[in-house]
Amino acid sequence: MKQFLRYFWGAITRPRATFTKLAQETSIRTAAALVLGFGVVSGLMFFVSYQLRNWPPPSAELNIWISVWGEFTQLPFLKIPAEQYRLFLAIIMLPLVLAIWMLMASTARLLGILFGGKASFDQYLNLFAFSFFTFWVLAHALDSSYNLLLGPYLVPAIQGEYGTLASAFVRNFPPLLYTILFSLAGVYNGLAAHTAERLAGVSFAFWKCTLVGLLTFAWPMILVSALLR
Repeated sequence: MKQFLRYFWGAITRPRATFTKLAQETSIRTAAALVLGFGVVSGLMFFVSYQLRNWPPPSAELNIWISVWGEFTQLPFLKIPAEQYRLFLAIIMLPLVLAIWMLMASTARLLGILFGGKASFDQYLNLFAFSFFTFWVLAHALDSSYNLLLGPYLVPAIQGEYGTLASAFVRNFPPLLYTILFSLAGVYNGLAAHTAERLAGVSFAFWKCTLVGLLTFAWPMILVSALLR
């Protein structure tokens, strides 16, 4: 547990040193614990939401969300009844996070091969579990806190009952939260790739690290934006 926490906070506060240690790990057990734990907890939260029948909200409230953030972000992308969508998310959440983890590591490994890199698939699994999922965990925790603490006040705030500042905060917090934290995760993926290849004795140019960060960042962006509601 201590090692897990050191990697989790170290990935944010001391990324270079933490990524060096992660790239030297001989087992993916700690990384898998983070990814699996996140997938299970997220799935359980969606299942509780389904059981409580708190999504979708009443149509009048849903129309307000749509007017602020658009239909794509509020309504299911797939042809699944809205009342069943949280159950669907509860079922797919663990496979989804595992798929994202594997796709990111596979993409980085493939690019590494194309660019003459030597870091292994397991190294990228260890690195991306903490360079990316650490930020996703934080985003999920902050987003959940935002909804739990401010839930009864969100609609009045959007409608301006608490003033312009409160309205602007409520409207902009969710998109800014995910944009900032997921962008940082993409940057940290690139830094993790640079660290792994440097340890392998490969000079990995800045543009290569940038490409790794961008393309590994693309998988969660596509899947999360298309599926999670």
